[in-house]
Amino acid sequence: MISMRIAPALFAALWLWSAPALGQGELTAIRNVYLLPMGSGLDQYLANQLTVNGVFRVVTDPRKADAVFTDQIGPALEQQLAELYPPEPEADESAGAAEAGSEEAPTEAEAAAAEAEKTRQEKRPIISSFRRGKGNVFLVDVRSRLVVWSTYLPPKNYSSKQLNKAAAKIVAALKQALSGAP
Repeated sequence: MISMRIAPALFAALWLWSAPALGQGELTAIRNVYLLPMGSGLDQYLANQLTVNGVFRVVTDPRKADAVFTDQIGPALEQQLAELYPPEPEADESAGAAEAGSEEAPTEAEAAAAEAEKTRQEKRPIISSFRRGKGNVFLVDVRSRLVVWSTYLPPKNYSSKQLNKAAAKIVAALKQALSGAP
């Protein structure tokens, strides 16, 4: 029987030992990635390095991706993910839509929903690759919306040579994380 003094220390040691493996499992489950626009076009250099090094398959259809690379997180990312990966309609709504038929005029609720969507689209934040990146890169699982890997590596400047070097260093750090090496 384990004494009461040793049990908490043993539990903490087991937790610390298994914690990195939990995060690594999420990372190793990723096969296909989609790259959102990044500052100074870093996404293009990163796509090249990921492909050349065979770390992940880079897909051009976000619906085929297990995760997305981005250089920012927050409300703008949440909105992009919601647009790229909309929640599936519930069974009741899809059954009602099928029965209603497409020839009928929209109801007041449908018209209000369409107007709300139009307003939301007008207020949508502009995502551009012309901004300067700050050096953060995040890999976000599209299903869980968890950041499964990230790094901070600002390029020395924003020349194509330096952006390519930064992308190569990012991919090297990712390969190291995938291998489980400290």
